[in-house]
Amino acid sequence: MKDILKNISYSFGVNVFSLCISAFMVIIVPKFLTVDEYGMWQLFLFYSSYLGFLHFGWEDGIYLRYAGEKFEELDAKLFSGQFYGIIILQFITMIIVIVFAMIFVDDFIKRNVLLCAISLTVFVNFNNCCNFIMQITNRIKDYAKLIFTERAIFSGLVVLFICLGFNHFYNLYMAQLFSSFCLFIVSFYTCRRLLHFNFYPIRVIIDEAISNIEVGIKLMIANIAGMLIIGIIRYGISMGWDISTFGKVSLTLNISNFFMVFITSVSIVIFPMLKHIEDNRLPLIYMKIRNILTIVLFLLLIAYYPLKELLTWWLPQYADSLVYMSILFPVCLFQSKVNLLINTYLKSLRKENLMLKINLISVMLAVIVTFITVGLFHNLQATVFSIIFLYAFQCELAEYYMEKLLHIKLRREIIEELFVVGIFIITGVLLDSWWCMVTYGMTYIGYLILHRDKIRELRMQMRRL
Repeated sequence: MKDILKNISYSFGVNVFSLCISAFMVIIVPKFLTVDEYGMWQLFLFYSSYLGFLHFGWEDGIYLRYAGEKFEELDAKLFSGQFYGIIILQFITMIIVIVFAMIFVDDFIKRNVLLCAISLTVFVNFNNCCNFIMQITNRIKDYAKLIFTERAIFSGLVVLFICLGFNHFYNLYMAQLFSSFCLFIVSFYTCRRLLHFNFYPIRVIIDEAISNIEVGIKLMIANIAGMLIIGIIRYGISMGWDISTFGKVSLTLNISNFFMVFITSVSIVIFPMLKHIEDNRLPLIYMKIRNILTIVLFLLLIAYYPLKELLTWWLPQYADSLVYMSILFPVCLFQSKVNLLINTYLKSLRKENLMLKINLISVMLAVIVTFITVGLFHNLQATVFSIIFLYAFQCELAEYYMEKLLHIKLRREIIEELFVVGIFIITGVLLDSWWCMVTYGMTYIGYLILHRDKIRELRMQMRRL
């Protein structure tokens, strides 16, 4: 338990630092950029979020197959071949996408943003592979150092550019490019034991790559499908409205996703830990983590009310989009349960097929909803509301399968949580004043009273630690 808490503290610390950088990028940077420039930056981040899939499951297979191993015991000759193979694949993929963009993307702004994003491919996927190695071998301290290095360099350059008056998208891109390159150097040094030019014959490298891709492709497709749930909606907004509207809605989404940093901190540590836990203990641990997560996230939702007032004052040019915060803020609740708890369990139990099934069903629903809200009605409010609807659907569908998989009962908890979220959204939309905070606060207190026995049990267990 001490090792687990220490690893969580490392991961939590670096992710809190990342949260501060994210807050700076979301709250401070838009003040100095035009709405169109900020929209280009958000489109760049949107494209960049899919770069991690251009290894086609290769890295995901490594993540799944070697989780729980010790770094010192990894076969250096085997992994060096995988690392250099991934680098070669990224160069080839980058060239193909560049040619595609130059021929088929007519919009000048979107083509340039896509070219900027794809230029990071080699750095991003090499760095991701090193991060995976640190995570699965439980070297969370080294993982934290890598993340801290990249975030510190990036934020330092952004501050420098803003102070010098270089307030354009391309300045932010250069900061991202340079920080990714620096992380590439640091990652290479950190994993140098696995990067010697001494590897097995090409046939062995290819066989190992095929084994990793066969295992990882399902997880990768499941992850892509998970991202496409919001990606399809965001793409619909980018096609149905102008770049400034895309930037405004993206700002609201980014604010809503702040708390995901804390969730990421814990999930990084939990996955390798679950690999060593007996199967009969998994349902009990699932319920305890779920209870803690729900109580904490419902409490964090209260931050919406003062945060909205502060942002309306600080970023008046985005005031028309901040009205969607009450709808999108609960996204963190559903995302947290899926990313921290459900997906972590499914990966640990090697249920990638089930994870893929859940996400594909959600993606098909996202396509239908986007066609209706964007294509037929061209209604931005309905499109934004569909985001929370889709995340709630994905989460509850996943928990339906978790009930069967772990032989637990969750229906009462699901109904109670949907009720609380419904109160939060309704009061935020209708009241639009501090009364909504009072109303939701009373609802939250009622929820705590209803679950006082569980809270008392959790407090007793925390004291024992």
